[in-house]
Amino acid sequence: MLISLMQGIGIFYYWTWFIWPFVFVVSLVYAISSLVKDDKTSMNPAIVASISLLIILAGVTSPTFS
Repeated sequence: MLISLMQGIGIFYYWTWFIWPFVFVVSLVYAISSLVKDDKTSMNPAIVASISLLIILAGVTSPTFS
């Protein structure tokens, strides 16, 4: 069941591969800079970065699933 979910995410990544590296980098930089500023820190940019990394890794490993 989870392998088919990863394959679905991989197919989604194949159609939108050009978006996810930018989303990952921008959200990760924003999460780190908001932690350094020590204002009202939010976990939303870190969650967006982790989801975009999941999508990138599912797209990279999807061809190895049979």
